[in-house]
Amino acid sequence: MSRRHRTGMLAYSSRYKIYIEGYAWSVSEKYILASDSVTLLVKPKYYDFFTRGLQPVHHYCPRRHENKCRSINFAVDWGNNHKQKA
Repeated sequence: MSRRHRTGMLAYSSRYKIYIEGYAWSVSEKYILASDSVTLLVKPKYYDFFTRGLQPVHHYCPRRHENKCRSINFAVDWGNNHKQKA
């Protein structure tokens, strides 16, 4: 993985980044969305003030909470086969 300096933090470049809520509040969502990677976001239960203005498909790729592994695999396969659209 290549390293690069991005918005005051050291980030690793990757094609996809996944955000899934856990049992505690997470600050990583905004950093994942700010990266140059495609964000696969499993529908959260709670929303921060900035996430309410985000549009699915435009700002992130929404994924279902049910069968999340299958949903993420489908998105990655689709993105790998449609790199220009992803």
